[in-house]
Order: sequence, then C-alpha cells, then structure tokens
Amino acid sequence: MSGEAYPVKRKYERIPITLEVNYNTEMEFLNATTKNIGAGGMFIRTLYPLPEGTELNIKFAIPEIPLEFSVAAKVVWAASGRETGASGEPGMGINFLNLNAEKSRKLQSYIESKLKD
Repeated sequence: MSGEAYPVKRKYERIPITLEVNYNTEMEFLNATTKNIGAGGMFIRTLYPLPEGTELNIKFAIPEIPLEFSVAAKVVWAASGRETGASGEPGMGINFLNLNAEKSRKLQSYIESKLKD
C-alpha cells in the first residue's frame, strides 16, 4: 500500500529542508535529496523509491549541526515516478531505526528551533 491512500500519521513534526542523502541497501548505493525531516524520519525525493519495508542505511549532514548522521532506517511508504504520494511528488517516507540519543537530541532541538522561526 502506498502513502497516498492513507493520511500520514507522524509521531514527530517535520520541517522542510533540502539535504543531500546517501543511502544504501545490501544491493545498491544511491544519492538523493530530502524534502523534509523530523526526529523520527524523513522524506527522500526519488523517482525510484525502494519498496515499503526495505531496510537501508542513510548518511546525511545538517550544516548547522556539526555531526554526520549515519542511521539505519526503514521505508514506511513509497510513491513512484508514475504516482505521487501525500507529499505531492515521487519519493519515499522513511523512519529512523537506531538514531543514538545524542544525535536524536540535537536533531530534535534543531527542528524545534526551526519550528519557532
């Protein structure tokens, strides 16, 4: 089931942001950009999203946070180039699986500061 059929229920608020993201599965290594990010996940823009349930490793950096984020994640919904999801464009929504406590706090603090702007 793809994301456009059901409203997205998120535990964390997301902010719009474009970041370069490197991600890989056991079979491929890919690059893309984000549309938004939250403390629990992000939306990755791509014409070729991975299937729902796919686990992957993601690396990204936020310029205002002096840390590289490297985290295991899981695709929770996907919309291909032939369709668009709740975001209005092709890509995939992913949830972080193992973001460590320090990076999670820094990411949440960054998001909260941007929500206040």
